[in-house]
Amino acid sequence: MVFQTLRQALAPVLTLVLVSISWAQEPGSIPWTPKVSSQNVERVSVTVPKRFSSLTFDEVANSLTVPKGWTVSVFAAVGMNKPRFMAWGPDSTLFVANMNGNNILALPDRDGDGVADTAIIAARGFSYGHDVRFVRDTMYVAQEASLVRLWRSDPTSLVYDQRQTVIDKAAQGNQMGGNHRTRTVVLDTIRRKVFFSVGSRGNADREAERALIEEYNYDGTGRRVFASGARNSVGMTLHPRTGKLWANNNGSDLQGNNIPPEWIDIVRDGGFYGYPYAYHHQRYFTFGGDYADILPITPADSARVRSMVPPAALVDAHCAPMALEFTPTGFGSGYDNGLFMVMRGSWNRTPPSGAKVVFLRFDSDTDTIANSVEDFCTGFIRDTNNQATRWARPVGLALAADGSVYLSLDEGKQCILKFTPPSPPASVREHTSNLPLELQWSGDRLRLEAALCQSCQLSVSDLAGRIVHSASFEGGETAIDTSTWPVGTYLVKVHSDAMQGSAVVQINR
Repeated sequence: MVFQTLRQALAPVLTLVLVSISWAQEPGSIPWTPKVSSQNVERVSVTVPKRFSSLTFDEVANSLTVPKGWTVSVFAAVGMNKPRFMAWGPDSTLFVANMNGNNILALPDRDGDGVADTAIIAARGFSYGHDVRFVRDTMYVAQEASLVRLWRSDPTSLVYDQRQTVIDKAAQGNQMGGNHRTRTVVLDTIRRKVFFSVGSRGNADREAERALIEEYNYDGTGRRVFASGARNSVGMTLHPRTGKLWANNNGSDLQGNNIPPEWIDIVRDGGFYGYPYAYHHQRYFTFGGDYADILPITPADSARVRSMVPPAALVDAHCAPMALEFTPTGFGSGYDNGLFMVMRGSWNRTPPSGAKVVFLRFDSDTDTIANSVEDFCTGFIRDTNNQATRWARPVGLALAADGSVYLSLDEGKQCILKFTPPSPPASVREHTSNLPLELQWSGDRLRLEAALCQSCQLSVSDLAGRIVHSASFEGGETAIDTSTWPVGTYLVKVHSDAMQGSAVVQINR
């Protein structure tokens, strides 16, 4: 009895000794991803089409800072009720999970004017429907209670009226309720696997079956824990060229302004990502207050923390990272070899963090450590020292084939914005026959080289067939002044007695 009483009295001391030993073995911190501030940015007003005139944007108070030459406009605003994640569906139609509307909206732009023609309720009947994805013509919607597969009985319609539950989360233990009720899904069409993120129930607690990224077969069978210790991986995506699963994390609160930094990383099979014991790289939390009930740290806990590896990137604490998208091949505008990430914004940091879109740069597709993080779009909070000046919270992201970026705002000015990159002064699409042509732009001058042509005739016509320029040239090289040509598409033809070639040029200005 005396020994038992003594052991109970010393238990807190023994626990502290064990924890201090673990800290002494900590390999140390790693640097946060360097922030790069671009000087090539400008403040722009958001263009609001007439059909959305009820959504008022002040030219100054609701302006945004973006890379020079980019423009911002409202793409869709009708029917928005907490729009979250987005995806491209059939016929290049943009779909958005309208979370508080309990539906999925289809936003077709059939005339290609950069504005949604209408908002069609493509599917309804969801609770906390946060994510929408497509595999060919099949829609998948991730909500708190399930993953649902949907299809159309009428292939000419944008209404998905047939459905099947693929994963029933309500039938699994400890999957419903709590602080984090959104679910994100990624569909691996090559390996035919489904990845599903399930956020923690609380802020920082020992939890069974939460703070996980799960893997399933395509039919919803074969559930297993793919990665653990991921408190709330709202953003998940497959790298379009390596096929690797990537995710970010919403870290826990009440440890100060800068603890823990948010991470972005490859999701490794069997990987452990820190929650609820550690953050950063094998660094333990301070186990007081809201974290006290995590103690004592067991040998198994310590082993899991030791298994943590340095993440690909560490960014501002409490910035609430959301959608995560790698740029496709040839995306252009200086945004190759990297990924865009949305930060919805903090609620418990002074000054606030997030409320912007950033770009993380890598050396190549196989690079696993980000070189830098730089702002792509800021301005959703007018005074970065005052949360009350935040007029919107960005969440979802979709990248278009033409280099445009679409962004959903789920609070304040609820809408979807379109970011349009600057058009190059001109572009060339060659259509040569047996005479190779080389065309280069320098200001308003088109330099043309046909190395095999010593005595050639040149003509340039517009789409109506009208000749806008004609000339003869020797030596295989000439230059054309295009400064007076209207914006448009032109056909360049070069020919000699034995050879001919042509090219299509587009002048944008």
